[in-house]
Amino acid sequence: MRSTESGGEIAKVVIVGTGPAGATLALLLAQRGIEVSLLERRRDFAREFRGEVLMPSGREALEQMGLGALLSEVPTYAAQEFAVFLDCKVVLGGPLNAEDFGGRPPLAVSQPAFLQGVIDIGRQISGFEFLSGIAVKSLVRDGPRIAGVVVRDPLAGGGERTLAADLVVGADGRNSIVRRQMGLAARSMSPPMDVVWCKLPCPKGWTGLRAFAGRGHLLIGYRTWDDALQLGWVIAKGTFGALRSKGIRDWIDTMANHVPPDLASHLRRHREGITRPFLLDVVSDRVDSWYRPGALVIGDAAHAMSPVGGQGINIALRDAIVAANHLVPALSDRSQDGEVDNALGRVEAERLPEVARIQRLQALPPTVVMSRAKYGSLVRRTAALATNVGLVRRVLASAASDFLYGVTKVSLRA
Repeated sequence: MRSTESGGEIAKVVIVGTGPAGATLALLLAQRGIEVSLLERRRDFAREFRGEVLMPSGREALEQMGLGALLSEVPTYAAQEFAVFLDCKVVLGGPLNAEDFGGRPPLAVSQPAFLQGVIDIGRQISGFEFLSGIAVKSLVRDGPRIAGVVVRDPLAGGGERTLAADLVVGADGRNSIVRRQMGLAARSMSPPMDVVWCKLPCPKGWTGLRAFAGRGHLLIGYRTWDDALQLGWVIAKGTFGALRSKGIRDWIDTMANHVPPDLASHLRRHREGITRPFLLDVVSDRVDSWYRPGALVIGDAAHAMSPVGGQGINIALRDAIVAANHLVPALSDRSQDGEVDNALGRVEAERLPEVARIQRLQALPPTVVMSRAKYGSLVRRTAALATNVGLVRRVLASAASDFLYGVTKVSLRA
């Protein structure tokens, strides 16, 4: 904490992890007079990101943060149509118009460019510090309270140093060291699936998102911000090793066997052009408590989201808004003991209903889509036909609304 010219004190916050939650929370706090050090383990953002689709809820959050214009400055792509295939036959589909989403259609965005843009804006603010290549080793404790972090700094010869803080925020993803050091227990809701991600040239005329479901298989493809075709192949957990041992040619053939002939031909024709295939070990969990005295976790560090419904980045941005709403007044007025810790509890209480609801919704589709049982195809067919039933349509519409617009109202306070 440092003093101002008027004799008051400015709280110091250390945020670990420069994903969407950490970067935007750091910006919001700094803009409101809170001193922030934002730490990132890597030297840059040149790596693969999975959560790159902004839903209307995420776009609205960015607009509230004053970052709507940033989306026009970084590479993006708005899907123009969608289609859902079941056993290679279209069961649902149509155009996607911006007005259907209140002017905020789902948008694929370059997360590296977006995060760099947020950092560039933050660097113009006094009290905003971004430190890259900094690995957190442990938390500093002052009795029962967390009072900072111990980091390894390559620029200091790889030695360790301590960063004191009035508050430590862990926004360092599902493998969060802050979460581990805080000793937070988590409940797992992980579906029995993994995802193979890869990119290849986009087929001519492909302007949106398509999903292909079949017995034990789900392939999702969408045109993304760099005009490539991003593929997410959902497979049964634990089966990737066998696929990888056969080589890329065989697993492309396996994918091709579960999609219509035109896409199958495209996959085989461009198999040598597939770039950066990697396996995402799907994890869905939620910590039992998001905070300890002096520390808070948000984003995937608090609740790793399944890729179903593309919720990760959107939930993270909404976490940042709610955290800023409660933390800024608590950190700005230190006249009442325990007010910061009380604010941490309010962050969890406000965010938990939405996170829990979305995680429950995410757990349902894989159960139906990924079933390899003989009756699985019948269940999927029945589910497709049921979408024409009024009650079922209303239930599905409600779930879709939650995925698109969020479960609870999130509004950034000044």
